[in-house]
Amino acid sequence: CTTVTVHTSARIDFGGGWTDTPPYSLERGGTVLNAAVTLGGKYPIMAQAELLDESVLVLDCRDIEATIEPRFAAQVLNYANPGDLFALAKAALVYLGFIPADSAPDVPIADLLRPLGGGLRLSTSTSIPQGSGLGTSSILAGAILQCLANLCGQPVEQAQLFDQVLCLEQMITTGGGWQDQVGGLVGGVKLVTTQPGLPQVAHIQPVPLSATLRDMLNTRLLLIYTGQRRLAKGLLRTIMGRYMAREPEMVSLLAEIATLAQEMHKALLAADWASLGELVAAHWESNKRMDPGCTNPYIDDLLAFCQPYILGAKLSGAGGGGFAIALAHDLAAARELERQLQARYPQPVRVWPCAVADRGMVSA
Repeated sequence: CTTVTVHTSARIDFGGGWTDTPPYSLERGGTVLNAAVTLGGKYPIMAQAELLDESVLVLDCRDIEATIEPRFAAQVLNYANPGDLFALAKAALVYLGFIPADSAPDVPIADLLRPLGGGLRLSTSTSIPQGSGLGTSSILAGAILQCLANLCGQPVEQAQLFDQVLCLEQMITTGGGWQDQVGGLVGGVKLVTTQPGLPQVAHIQPVPLSATLRDMLNTRLLLIYTGQRRLAKGLLRTIMGRYMAREPEMVSLLAEIATLAQEMHKALLAADWASLGELVAAHWESNKRMDPGCTNPYIDDLLAFCQPYILGAKLSGAGGGGFAIALAHDLAAARELERQLQARYPQPVRVWPCAVADRGMVSA
């Protein structure tokens, strides 16, 4: 096959985010309830690999129509920069050996691509705002790795793919845990747990959604874009730094949100929407104690404005901006909140249509 395309869902986290992150997960195990979602009926994250006749390497970022053509190994080996739009693509090419890590910086890319019998175009796109809190970077890393594996006809096991994403995140210096890639690359709603120690093996417990339960959840589930952006670089170190210092509040809060994830799982299975909403709201209060920077007066005002229409809400991911996850009282309340938000707030604040995705990843 000369062209392979992989589309993936985004990830929303109901509860337990941060417990998937080392060293907490290594010492105590992680517990996260999350879901794969489509946005506007589409899989929003894409990676595409195409074999070319000419021995060149082309990297495309279709989000901003940016293209680079590295000519020498040094231009790919400089992947350790999370601010580089092409960092993940470069890291994946090095990790998988397309551009060997021990290559001399001045070796021509054309020489390194000879085993392919031609060149390679690697394209990515994510129709999601930056700093969304929807796990985009980790999920895109998984899509790129899966895409390149498919192109070369090399099957990759699911657990192996999760670990490879962790490696790529270390390579580009962002670090992180396992919940984003598990949440976005595996379909449906699931309770994901790991035991303490290495390796971190994700035990994925799918939440069985009947057609009725799925409709009830999709009807109530709102993804509200705050219009704010916060890039959480350094936040991981701050949160886990407090844990490693054994600050009693942080140790207690991490255990608390793991328990909240378990309780959310029970409430969802029982279709107890009121309890699920209360648990989501309680999780948001815990998030604010863990990291006061995850909110600000604008976000507080936005969530307060939503209160009459919802059972509970929290910001997705690290918070501070991006998307809020909310559970509406019912379909009528969801539609009315959407109208009220349009009336009060300018673009880009709005409700993004979303739905639980049966499959996390679709290849073509």
